[in-house]
Amino acid sequence: MKLYNSLTKKQEVFTPITEGKVTVYVCGITPYDTTHLGHAFTYIFFDVLIRYLEFLGYSVTYTQNVTDINDRDNDILKRAQEQNVPWQNLANFWTDKFLHDMHTLNWRMPDNYLWASAHIPSMIRIIEKLLKNGLAYEKNGGVYLDVRKKEDFGKLSGFSEEKMLEIAKDFEEDIENKDKRHPLDITLWRPTESTQAVHIPSFDSPFGPGRPGWHIECSAMSLCSLGEQIDIHGGGIDLIYPHHESEIAQSEGATGKVPFAKYWLHTHHVSYNGEKMSKSLGNLVMVSKLLEKYEPNAVRYMLLAHHYRESWEFKEGEIGDARKKVKELLRHQVSPHQVTEEIKTYLSSFLPHMENDLSTPTALKALHDLTDEIVTEQNEEVKLLKKQTLHVGLHMLGFIL
Repeated sequence: MKLYNSLTKKQEVFTPITEGKVTVYVCGITPYDTTHLGHAFTYIFFDVLIRYLEFLGYSVTYTQNVTDINDRDNDILKRAQEQNVPWQNLANFWTDKFLHDMHTLNWRMPDNYLWASAHIPSMIRIIEKLLKNGLAYEKNGGVYLDVRKKEDFGKLSGFSEEKMLEIAKDFEEDIENKDKRHPLDITLWRPTESTQAVHIPSFDSPFGPGRPGWHIECSAMSLCSLGEQIDIHGGGIDLIYPHHESEIAQSEGATGKVPFAKYWLHTHHVSYNGEKMSKSLGNLVMVSKLLEKYEPNAVRYMLLAHHYRESWEFKEGEIGDARKKVKELLRHQVSPHQVTEEIKTYLSSFLPHMENDLSTPTALKALHDLTDEIVTEQNEEVKLLKKQTLHVGLHMLGFIL
């Protein structure tokens, strides 16, 4: 199988660090609002990746996080203040909504589904290691990672310092913080003040009261659940910088192990009304609303009809077309008792597309070609084998059968 590695900027043959075993970490949601189609595009892709790795015979351990707390006062903490509710209640409510939507789409729960707020001690230990290694410094109750001491900082994005500063500002990375030696230094621990607003959390630490930086959370949850080095790290393309770049600097700085992740996979944007779908713009297509009108398989088909590295525009007509296409596929499939060698032979027209950077659009086309063969096949024994092969392919893509 070949995968496009964002770190090396090329497609590479996938070879896990440990033979027969694969570790995968995917950045999860910040639960302060409902699930939109952009979320589903990312998580359904990685769901298919996990299924395919298991089909290939790998033992997969998959971790995904919930960012229920971070160092900024926006997102979930700001929303909790506005609604005058505890941030934990808000996080629980929207995480439950997310999980319901995703389970309806036949998404399988990761092996480790971790909440950031439950891993503060792990984050503190990593920060202490970074201080001990001379990569981080303390100032006025805050702790920051000195990016200039990580000579290869920026190796994932390839961005210039000017570009990083521009993006960091958009992400509200606190580049004006006078306690930082350099505007791009990574906030590991943000101090909280005695006049902290209601519903804004604060935790005790050796550095003083505060809360962890956004980026240190994923480093901690990856390291504690998957080890010091992992095979695949993934998420949306907008996380490459600053989030994933920061994770690399923190994790490699704390452990000394390079690379932190061998392969980096990033899904692209979903647009609506001509702009990238985002909460800030409000141009969201909610998964829950789509599921009120369309079957889960139709939504899943529409998502998989686009390559994960392809940006695309949501159009209502496409999901209607997806509904017809998936019904045609399901009409011909028959469940086999087991995946025999004969079935594997017939899968030979489907598997090369999965091996080619998980090209789900062309994999779907191969299944449609198979249904055409089923319709015209005269030999009943061969027809049955092809129907069983179709079932295996649909199951690999995660459709509800």
